[in-house]
Amino acid sequence: MKIAVFYENICDGVRATGQSMEAVLARLKRAGMDMLYISADSWRRDRQELKRQMKNVGLTMEGMHAFCDFPKNPDTEAYRELIDLAVESGSKNFLIVPGFLSTGNSVKDLDAIAEGVHRAVAYGKTVGMPVLMEDFDGLTAPYNCMAGLQYFLDAVPGLGCAFDTGNFIIFHEDVLAAFDLFADKIQTLHLKDRTASRRHEHDTPLTCADETQTFACAPGSGDVPIDEILKRLKARQYSGNVIAELYSCDPKEVLGDIEWSVRWLKERV
Repeated sequence: MKIAVFYENICDGVRATGQSMEAVLARLKRAGMDMLYISADSWRRDRQELKRQMKNVGLTMEGMHAFCDFPKNPDTEAYRELIDLAVESGSKNFLIVPGFLSTGNSVKDLDAIAEGVHRAVAYGKTVGMPVLMEDFDGLTAPYNCMAGLQYFLDAVPGLGCAFDTGNFIIFHEDVLAAFDLFADKIQTLHLKDRTASRRHEHDTPLTCADETQTFACAPGSGDVPIDEILKRLKARQYSGNVIAELYSCDPKEVLGDIEWSVRWLKERV
């Protein structure tokens, strides 16, 4: 397993502290980070400079993620350009967030999402790019829980799972039970940790379905059993990578949290 970090989380810290991006990437590389994980929007914006920085530091790209709203635009082929960007970046996989339920016909929305993802997976196969979905932490995402994600993994042959350790908390589902359910289809792992209380002043809460709040924290430091999930992955001879994700963490503190998590992961993978 190689260790990646969300590029956008690093950007948040760089902007908040005024540090050099290349210096931060080099420091994280020394701590044990092997790869980056990036959004299509960030790649479009930063790719020329980022290619240079990655080459200088010795990093590769783990994967790319992007939104594609099939319920609103059922006939869109925007996924083609997004998948092509993933190929260009050297990504090993492409995560699609394929739209949300509207206040209208939810059955129609589900059908549009399934059909759109089916077309994205088919296109991904033609260019050698695996297409994945995750348990997205949004209340209007019909794949925000075990049953919802399972629906699409069953409905779309060839669709893989990007397992996010911190998102099943939306409905307070057992993350280890979720891991066991999806283990055979996991192709990459987003390591997001949660805690009941704010660690830093400007951490942003996530409101769950029952209106309780939870806070993101450095992966390995919170309440999610990430250590146990890593052990189960190793027992299954998992061949993918792990990605530290720290969205909603205090921007002034996030670089320190990322480095702590990378070092913590390095001892376990």
